Amino acid sequence: MQAAPSNAMASPWRVPITFLSGSRSAPEQTPIKTMFDMLADSLRICGEIFWQPQSASISMEIESMLSRFERDEGVRLRHTDRILEYLLQHPELMEVVPVMVEAARRHFPQAQLVMDVYQDPEIEDRYLVLYVRLEQYDESLVERLEKAEEEYLSRLANKEGWIQLTTDFRKPE
Repeated sequence: MQAAPSNAMASPWRVPITFLSGSRSAPEQTPIKTMFDMLADSLRICGEIFWQPQSASISMEIESMLSRFERDEGVRLRHTDRILEYLLQHPELMEVVPVMVEAARRHFPQAQLVMDVYQDPEIEDRYLVLYVRLEQYDESLVERLEKAEEEYLSRLANKEGWIQLTTDFRKPE
């Protein structure tokens, strides 16, 4: 039996595993770290990385936060996958969104809160939105929305992405 090369890895099949790169006529042995670098390069599209090691933990944090909103604050989540995707693209907002939800709940204790991602139909613009739905709408609505917004708007400075507290004038479901 032939001796395994010094950079070979053991395998359960007792066959040495080596990593090759370069041209077929002149392959070069490539260390494992470089293989992972090549994998990371293959995941880059247009200069953006769509998978990063920390994205799994950020995703879990977002899912946990959204679950708390549903369970503790009674927030209805529409298009959870879109909300998760938006927050993964704009993780800085994770520190502002809970403040917005708490402010909305404080200023609209009887309201149904519905979170979604708004997509402008005319231009390429998306943002996270929290709708306030009331049984009865009155003239205090705008003032209460503005007071709730005052509690979190300054925290959006120098952050990518946007969140909006508003109403769609629908009745609670």
